[in-house]
Amino acid sequence: MTSTLRNSILFSSATIGLIACGAKDALDDASSDVLGGDPQTSYCEAVCDWAVECTGDDSTHDACLEATRAADSNCAAAESGELNPASSTLVEDCVATVASDSCDGLNGSVDAQTTATPSTACITSEGVAATETYNAARTSVQSSGADFCDDLGASICANVVDCLVGDFEVDEATDALQAACEESAISALVTTCNGVDLDPSYGTDPNVNRMAANSCADAVGGLESSCDVFSADAWPADCAAVVVDASALPGLVENLVSFADGYGVTVP
Repeated sequence: MTSTLRNSILFSSATIGLIACGAKDALDDASSDVLGGDPQTSYCEAVCDWAVECTGDDSTHDACLEATRAADSNCAAAESGELNPASSTLVEDCVATVASDSCDGLNGSVDAQTTATPSTACITSEGVAATETYNAARTSVQSSGADFCDDLGASICANVVDCLVGDFEVDEATDALQAACEESAISALVTTCNGVDLDPSYGTDPNVNRMAANSCADAVGGLESSCDVFSADAWPADCAAVVVDASALPGLVENLVSFADGYGVTVP
């Protein structure tokens, strides 16, 4: 074989190799465009951030992520950057609507909680998993029924203490007042509350009692004046419907008034 022919063959092989490498690079680039790019906030992360912010208890965040990721496999793809550009954009649109959503789906009226659904953008992005994931988030950030009753009692007593110390200047350690209130004034309420199934549930088997209790707790925690806790008229209807029977509400208020009287305070 002549040197000219040999060089020609070598040159041709090198050229083919370069073309092949160039084609592979182009395919890799195209593949990268199809598969997506950087990791992004998933629907699961967004809805859990929303739920935790609404409840004010960030200790439930990990449990929420576990529950929602189990319900929506698309979240893992978003968080690992495996979505194609079109799907990535849909997730971004969904996340934006979650971030601006109100908390009515967690602690609003019974009707608001019952009818709450993911946004159209999230249903478009996540498909049928959107609603299941939304409900998983709402359920996972809430306490059990028993813990709820204890927390509600503590919230009521926090109002009592704030009123006695802040408005009537009762000279007593707040911790001691809180403990005394929980042990006496609201013990009957907690017992009654525990007799109702208040474990959170949405979707095909919604627990309307818990929804009403959530609304009650939100109202009690947000009384305009802490001293309003001593007035039956200030208690929201959702409380009388579920947590405290309407016929028992006067007795509860009387217990609270008697508790205040024990510290020399006569509430109006």
